[in-house]
Amino acid sequence: MTALAVALLSLCPFLAACKRELGFEAKFYYVCYDCPTDAVSASSISSLVSSYGGAGYIVLVDGEYYVTVSCYYTEREAASVVAALGEKQLPCKAVEAERSDYFVPAARAEYAERLLSELKTLLSLSKICYDLANSMDEYAVDQSAAKSVLEDVRVSLSALERRDALGGGIERIIAECDDVSGGYILSRDVRRLQIVLCDAIINAEI
Repeated sequence: MTALAVALLSLCPFLAACKRELGFEAKFYYVCYDCPTDAVSASSISSLVSSYGGAGYIVLVDGEYYVTVSCYYTEREAASVVAALGEKQLPCKAVEAERSDYFVPAARAEYAERLLSELKTLLSLSKICYDLANSMDEYAVDQSAAKSVLEDVRVSLSALERRDALGGGIERIIAECDDVSGGYILSRDVRRLQIVLCDAIINAEI
């Protein structure tokens, strides 16, 4: 073993002690359009997915880009949707997105608490959007009720923006929320907002 390797190994306990793990885990199951990456670009099929009532939002998972139809919190539900869409001639697959490596400097305890609070809030808001989209598909809420829910989501996002620990990511989500709620609200657009929130959690730069 070289002297450099020994020095690096001796630093490992010190570096670990300088970081604090948040103890936050996120796992989502994106239902994505199943198309070979070399066949057509992700952006060119986004409109096709939208025409089927899908979100059409492009996510990055493990270095690969996917066009999403919807997003779920259990593997079983995602698999069920994949099967149903296959019967409608829309080939899809479930892509698991998971992350637990959220670390901050141990000396910044207040920052860690703020960041953990933001991640939990984003997760909660994503589930609110998920429930809203499902309710709209079932005709259980009207436009007025949908706008009211999205207004509440925006208020929560605005509160996060004032103490943003995610490096400006909240501003982009607010812009997406405004776009979704700016006119006639469609369930597919609410699902897109849900996925934007989930994507922000998975790809948060800390």
